[in-house]
Amino acid sequence: SSGINAERKEKKEVNALRPGKYGPGKLMEEQPEFQLPEEVSSSLRKLAVPTNSIQDRFLSMQKRNLIEIRKKVNPHRKYKLKEVEKWRKKLPEEILELTKTKPKKKQNKKKMIKVTE
Repeated sequence: SSGINAERKEKKEVNALRPGKYGPGKLMEEQPEFQLPEEVSSSLRKLAVPTNSIQDRFLSMQKRNLIEIRKKVNPHRKYKLKEVEKWRKKLPEEILELTKTKPKKKQNKKKMIKVTE
């Protein structure tokens, strides 16, 4: 059993050193960037390298297993948005109709008088 444990430890160490094994996703292999002959300038000083330093740092951290590799999660809503018509969009007549308050009807309650003899 000690031989099996030693083999397991060796496999764990090897897998830990492999690039991009941290997390449920897989590390995307970088495709080499190249320029067409028309785009290449004659001078190296004029040569512009289109790189994104933040993205490069992020990928290097994923390769070194410092950041977990995951798929991008698209934002979604739990509930649909309610559509509400704004007051500003309504015509002035409609606003007046909505703001009019109807007078409450008074209920005439007859008071019962208790007659005691």
